Amino acid sequence: MKAKHLLAVAALCLFSSHASAQSTDWNGIYFQYNPSWFTFNVSDTDNEYFHGFTLGYVKSIPVAGKNLPLFLEVGGNLQYGLYSESRTVNKKQSGVTVKAEASDKIHMLSLNVPVNFGYSIKLSDGLALNPYIGLKLRLNLMGLETIKGTVQVGNAKQTESETVNLYSSSEENMGDSELTWNRFQIGWQFGTKLIVSNSLFVEAGFGTDFSRIAKHTRTMSVNLGFGYMF
Repeated sequence: MKAKHLLAVAALCLFSSHASAQSTDWNGIYFQYNPSWFTFNVSDTDNEYFHGFTLGYVKSIPVAGKNLPLFLEVGGNLQYGLYSESRTVNKKQSGVTVKAEASDKIHMLSLNVPVNFGYSIKLSDGLALNPYIGLKLRLNLMGLETIKGTVQVGNAKQTESETVNLYSSSEENMGDSELTWNRFQIGWQFGTKLIVSNSLFVEAGFGTDFSRIAKHTRTMSVNLGFGYMF
């Protein structure tokens, strides 16, 4: 009986170690939707919201052997962000219809390197929950803002637009180093991945900056996505 019990315990340990290894030692590719916003350290200024989309690669590495499911996540991703706002005003002046339209669009592209530390919790066979917390390094590759205005008086219409590089302090762009956005940022993040059948995961998380993207301006984002493991 003792021998049978010993074999049963050994088999259980082997199975548990194998399950832990599967949820902490893997590679993956993923896609995320990142609703994000600018927060301003300026009174009477509202947050500005923008859409973000991320495509990335992640590698999960066990760091405490097979018996303790601690892991380190490293990788990289490319993120595109879009902010858009428009306003239209119509009025009559001396019997003539006057229409004014104004739009503001920002296109952003960044390269991110997240480094996360976490623990894998086995929920059932083929199902695990991997909460994590970590840092994110961001290199802002592109930031273009286009402001466009159109005025129509009767049938006469005139449109003007201007595009500036938010990461350039030259005269034709931001014109002042105090206004220029920062190319490099460091932030932190936390979240969790639900791993299904060791082949698919869904993820939710939140992150914000330590370093500001611009003077008085910080960014925050929610991470919602899915990925495939291999």
